[in-house]
Amino acid sequence: MKKFLVILFLTIILKLGTNNCFAIVENNKISLSQAIDIALKTNPQINILKLNIETSKNDIKLANKLNNPDIFTFQNMGTTGKTEPQQIGVSYDIELFKRAKRKNLAKSNLNLARDSEKFSEYDLILKVKETYIDLLLKKSNLLILDEQRQLALQALEALEKEAKKNKTASKNIQIDIVQAKISYNKAMIEYNKAKNEVIFSQNRFNNVMNTSNVEFDTKEDKLDENYDALLTINPKEDYITFDDVKNYSLNSRYDLKAASQAVISAQENLKVIKSKLIPDIELTGGYGYQTKGYNADKKNEHGAFAGVSLTNIPLFYRYKPEIQNANLEIEKAQLKYKDIEIDAIRNITNAWEKYTIAKETLNFYDDEILKNSKELLEASIESFNKKEIDITSFLVSKRTYFSLILDYQNALSDYYLSYAALLKEMNCDRLSDITNNKNEAQNL
Repeated sequence: MKKFLVILFLTIILKLGTNNCFAIVENNKISLSQAIDIALKTNPQINILKLNIETSKNDIKLANKLNNPDIFTFQNMGTTGKTEPQQIGVSYDIELFKRAKRKNLAKSNLNLARDSEKFSEYDLILKVKETYIDLLLKKSNLLILDEQRQLALQALEALEKEAKKNKTASKNIQIDIVQAKISYNKAMIEYNKAKNEVIFSQNRFNNVMNTSNVEFDTKEDKLDENYDALLTINPKEDYITFDDVKNYSLNSRYDLKAASQAVISAQENLKVIKSKLIPDIELTGGYGYQTKGYNADKKNEHGAFAGVSLTNIPLFYRYKPEIQNANLEIEKAQLKYKDIEIDAIRNITNAWEKYTIAKETLNFYDDEILKNSKELLEASIESFNKKEIDITSFLVSKRTYFSLILDYQNALSDYYLSYAALLKEMNCDRLSDITNNKNEAQNL
């Protein structure tokens, strides 16, 4: 009977690598890259920021617009008309040195809108990766706990069957049955909790996907070392330093670019306000004429006229409050940039440390813990087969092995998530982008 349990246990262990995991939705399975593409299209905040870019493009056209002309006429009545001509003409205001400054400000605001939208994209990409990896982790945990539950149940059934066959079975087998029931009940509780976690995790994933009539699921059935599919590098690779990451990040982060662009926009706004101190020119031109009925000497007097005048002369109001406020806005933008830069360096440092620790932990699992746990499991099976340990000790060693597998899954998940968080802080798609940039710089 004990040999039967050993064979049964080994069979289930071997199935861990091939069994399909629990999934709520069989249809609409998508890869991580597909999930990112869908989320970028369906997220309303990203779409709003894209519309802000289009609005900013129109603002450039508005800033560069020309004033419309005015058409006027003077029709003199009564005795005045006998001495003064009737007039019809056009007047046009010309802004001096203003349109270009407004256009530069609008261009700066467009760049600010683009940088803000790109930074929000990377934040959304991280959320998609986090929920996708978390769902894979929960599905993997459910797979492992389901195997543990099945093993516990089959071990219990085998013991009960043995007890029925052997009516004179000792009290030891009854104790083994109690122990097996306890093990099965614990496994069942853990399995039910894991099933609920899968449902909750998939709801979180679909919430980030912003879908109301479609339920998405991960393309993979479990979390494993499929680094390319999950947009990650192999943890054995080690070709960058923290200085590489920091320097790249400070040059590529879109929040820093946006903050820098905000300073430029504030400076351009100051130029626009100062341009109000420049008077405008009004050009006037037209045609004057007199009719016979209104002309004393019965002659038609007519001719063209033209005029030039300065308007909006800053004589009484010099725009000092507006200029002072514009200077203050520049200072505020500069201080905000420094604050964002400090936070960025701190966040990059934290992300790098978490990534480094997660990578080392995962490599330690691959190199040591998993190997040792398999050796321990094999030794336990051998001891059980030689009747050196009882069923209770065997079940304990089995639960220890499953626990180590669950811990390994968590370490693998931590590595994926820490890598994704590091990329988000760097605002890049893969760490290989850093080496590519370094090689391009060396070639130049």
